[in-house]
Amino acid sequence: MCLTKELLVRFYGVLNFALRTLVHYRVLAAFGKPFDYFLVEEPWRVYAVLEKAVGRHNAELVINILTDWLRKNGCIVTQDQVLRYLTAREAWG
Repeated sequence: MCLTKELLVRFYGVLNFALRTLVHYRVLAAFGKPFDYFLVEEPWRVYAVLEKAVGRHNAELVINILTDWLRKNGCIVTQDQVLRYLTAREAWG
């Protein structure tokens, strides 16, 4: 799988400013840590963190945007594969 922690951080950096700001502050309020922490240290929790911080609909929106961005950057994945990586610790081997 071509999804890496570095790609997650790169994606977060190019995310629309308003959405990135919303995610940052909601995650910080809910977990006491910035979203970047989860991208780098616990990527298997990213979906659950997003879902709790911004709701299921917005979490799915971010996952859709991520999946499209990965494809545009040469990482051909399905949304299911992305979700597996962002929900299962063992996916990060």
